[in-house]
Formats: sequence, C-alpha cells, structure tokens
Amino acid sequence: MAPSAAEASRLKDEGNAFFKAGEYQAAIDAYTGSLELDPSQHLCFSNRSAAYLKLGSAAEQALQDARQCVELAPAWAKGYSRQAAALQVLKRWDEAEKCCQEGVAACTSTDGEILKKMLAEVKSHRFQDTLKGTWHGTVSETLGGYDQEMEFLDERSVRVEVLGRSIVGKYWVDAGCEPVQLSIQVPMPEQPPNMPPPMPVPYIARIDENLHLCCPFMKLERPTAFEGPGYCLMKRGALSKAEESEVASLSHGEKLLQCARELVAGLPDRKLEEVTVNDGEEEAREKVVAQVKMESAMYAVQKRFGEETMKLVFTAAQGSSEDVPDALRGAKELAELGRKLQVCGILDDAGPAQPAPPPPPGPARAAERPAPPAPGPRPAAADAPPAQGAPDLPAAGDSGAKAVVVATAVCAVAAAAVALLVWRRSRK
Repeated sequence: MAPSAAEASRLKDEGNAFFKAGEYQAAIDAYTGSLELDPSQHLCFSNRSAAYLKLGSAAEQALQDARQCVELAPAWAKGYSRQAAALQVLKRWDEAEKCCQEGVAACTSTDGEILKKMLAEVKSHRFQDTLKGTWHGTVSETLGGYDQEMEFLDERSVRVEVLGRSIVGKYWVDAGCEPVQLSIQVPMPEQPPNMPPPMPVPYIARIDENLHLCCPFMKLERPTAFEGPGYCLMKRGALSKAEESEVASLSHGEKLLQCARELVAGLPDRKLEEVTVNDGEEEAREKVVAQVKMESAMYAVQKRFGEETMKLVFTAAQGSSEDVPDALRGAKELAELGRKLQVCGILDDAGPAQPAPPPPPGPARAAERPAPPAPGPRPAAADAPPAQGAPDLPAAGDSGAKAVVVATAVCAVAAAAVALLVWRRSRK
C-alpha cells in the first residue's frame, strides 16, 4: 500500500473512532484529511455526511457529501439514505422522496426494500411536520357532539383537550399507508396499579387546508374511509375561549334563568347509568355516549355562563338552600331543572342522590404541560405504528376487546376514562 493510501486509511479509521466517541467535529476533520489523500472513498463521504448531520447545523454539507457518495457508488443504498436523511432535516420533502425512489430503482431488490422503508419514513416525517400545531373541531352528534382540540407538540407528543380536560399523550403516524394511519394514546388519570395503559385510538388522517380525522365506530377496526359517525373535520387554531356577547349583555337574573333553560336542554330524558361488566357492546356504548353528551352540554353551559352562575342554579334546583335567588324563585325553569335532575338520577325525591354534575376542570395551564422531549435522532423506518412503539390493538376475540370498542368510539379522553372497564373485564 502506498504511503498516501495507508495514511488515508489511518485517518478514516481515526474518524470512525471519533464518531463512535461522539466527537463529531474531530471525526469530520479526520475524514476530510483522508479524502484529501484519496477522494475516491465513497464510505468516507458517507461517514462524513453522517457526522455533519450529528453536528445539527451542517445539513447542507451532509447533503453534498451524500450526493458525492452516490456519484461514486450509484448502486449502494446507504448513499441514498444519507441523502434522504439530510433532505428531511432541510424539509425538502419532495427531493427526499425522489432520492429514495431513485435508490430503489438503482439498487438490488434487498437494498430496495430498505429504501422503501426509508421512503415510508420520509412520508411519515413529512406528515408529522405538517401536523404540528393546534387543531380544533366538533365530533358527530352520534359520538356526543363535543368540541375537541389537539395540539401536536412534536413527533411523539400530543395534547388533547376535551370538555375542559387537557391531557398530554403520545401519537404514532404511518404515512406509508393509504389513507395515513394515526394512533393516539392518552394516559388514564389515577390509573389503578397493575392496570395496562389504555389502548391507542386508531384513526385515519388526511391534511389539506384542514385536518380530516376518522376514528372507529362500533367495531375495533381502523376505518378505511372518511365517513360515518367517526369522521371529524379539524381546523387550524385553538378552540374559542371568548365569552359570547349575547350572554355578556344579560343582567344577573336573566343569566340565571337562561342558564337554567340551557341546563334543562342539556340533561337527558333518561337515567344516567354506569357501564358494568355485564353490559353488551351496544348497551355499553349507549351509556358512555349518554354520559359524554351530558358532560358536553354541561361544559358548554359553563363556558357561556361561568362556574359560579352554574353552581347557583344547580344549588337552587336541588332545594338544598333557602336562599334561592329572586330571579329563580318560583320559576318554571327551576322546577323543570329539578325534574330533569331526578330523571337523570342525580336527584331523588328525598334530595340529592348524587352530587350535581360539577363543571369539568379547566384546561391545564401551559406551565403545567410536560415539556416536549429534547430533539434527538429520528426514529427508524417502520411499516406500521406498532413497530414504532405503539401498543398493538387486541384482536376482535381478545378479552376486553368489546369494551375497548366503546372507548375508542367516543374519544381519546373518554377512552382513558373507560379504560378501567377494560381492566376489570380482563381480570374477570
């Protein structure tokens, strides 16, 4: 071996050692010295490209080295994957997809399969980049007609706000499928010991100027089309928090009466019942949806009139206070509200059977949200969300699967609340 070739090999090995030790600038310097002596080393260009990417601020240099690698070894798959990695950091998504496709055509069938997975990864990262931010929409009346807000914080974390409850969970995307698969998993508050985490809700998703979502309904299968009760149109931005001018212009007494009317309209004409382990699929779903609809209506009233006004009306309707506001004393609205509370099982003839439904807790303040994880290496390519770490959905015959149908058909937050039922069934 000529002295220059030997020195080039030594510098390349030195660069590899620096790279493994996490000393990326030193690795780049060693690779550069090696390439100055022997510029035909496609492996050295590939490794220097990786080192440039590790620096976090040299994606253009990484791309140039990756292209030089492909020029020297056009049938080597790693060169195309290096290009795609750099182009993803630069958010040049069309070029990233194109280079993967070129690699599939130029490489062996085995290497082509690797690049096909890389292409699916590029599409997923592209979708996640577009998905980031806050979206809001209203689910179908069949599922409760409530407003929901989703804020995709990074490539793994999502904040879901429903009925005033704000929970940070995880999500997974597989854009290699058509339609795109989106799975969302939220933790269950005060989860019992030894209880497995709630199952992820399997959506399909599409983005144009809006976010189109569709979740399962009545069966534990990911939807295939954007239709039916599970479909929800989400728009960019947060839910409106502003007080309505109509309510703001009312006097205190008028607010109390109008609040009572809207509470009457929001309460169901049937008794609210808890889901039990003996309920069938349809019966369990009806119970959960009835509860969600009631909570949605109560939360809407709270947003319009405020928590204190709502409490005053509920207290007066229960007949537990002698100090009934003048505006409500003898009002037919108050009598009707008391009747509705009895029908729902919240009040009985002797007085309160259970506490009147309190306003849902307010959204978590920004300071209380978990900080998004620090940026790190992108996840490896995957064929489906479970391969990226998402829990597998149970098969249709699995223990507790029917209960999960109820949860996933309602919403991510409701799924966490009903997950206790799944656990109880699995223990039965």
